[in-house]
Parts: sequence; C-alpha cells; structure tokens
Amino acid sequence: MIRLVSLLVFAVIIAACLGGDAPCQSTGIYCYICESTKHANCDDPFNYSLPHNMHPPLMTCNGCCVKMVFDDGSNFRRVRRTCTSMIDIDLFMVDRVCMGESTGTGHMCFCEYDMCNSAISLSYHPLIINLLISSLIFFASTAIMKFLK
Repeated sequence: MIRLVSLLVFAVIIAACLGGDAPCQSTGIYCYICESTKHANCDDPFNYSLPHNMHPPLMTCNGCCVKMVFDDGSNFRRVRRTCTSMIDIDLFMVDRVCMGESTGTGHMCFCEYDMCNSAISLSYHPLIINLLISSLIFFASTAIMKFLK
C-alpha cells in the first residue's frame, strides 16, 4: 500500500513536469537582436560590465530568444542573437536547448526568459531539473516510509 502511494505521488509529479507549457510560447520577453558582424558587443563572450546603452538592442519577442553561432572555430565565426518570431524555423524542433548545426561548425540555442540569449551556453533544461527533484522526493519518501514501518 505504501509503495502504491509512493508510486502514485511520483507519477503525479512526473505528469506535472511533462505536462508543462509548450516550448517557445512566451509572450513579451526581451531578447537581444544583433549580429556580431554589425555590432561589436554582440559577440561572445557577452560583456555584462558595459553600460546598458552599449549592449546590443533589445526587442520584445513572442516565442523564444535565440542565439546562433556560425563557423565556430574559424576566422569567420559570427554570432546572431534574435527571437524565433524573426527566423524561419520549425518550432516542433525547438525545446529550450542547444542544437548543433549539421556541418558541426555551429549551434543554435533557445531560451524563454528576458535577455537569456546573452548567455555563452544555454543549458540545464527545466524538465531535467524537475525530474531530478522529483526523483529525490520519490526516493526520500520511500526511505521515510520504510523507516516508519
């Protein structure tokens, strides 16, 4: 019986994590809009210590902020920061993570909070963090139930 209750609690937590909002459905988030070939402060690493008037321009976006790196590791490396509403992309493929370019010389990262496309690396998907926390809660509750028997 205790095991059944623990499994039910775990299933509810997992369902809540998986049933969250769809990626790139945010409205009214601020994203940097720039290209490193046209704006010196668009490149990586992003310089947070500069006065705000020297940062790349911000735009209110609906969807996700995007950071694209092209020709990484070459003299022609460039960075573009934008939002999904400004590029032609299949949002089915987007899931608040980074994806490598098919040529292996670049990547594209997506995120959903203000100015997040300034980050060098966009990682730690919220679902993974939720699953880890849920697993810890499940195993802790199982251990407590065993101890109380």
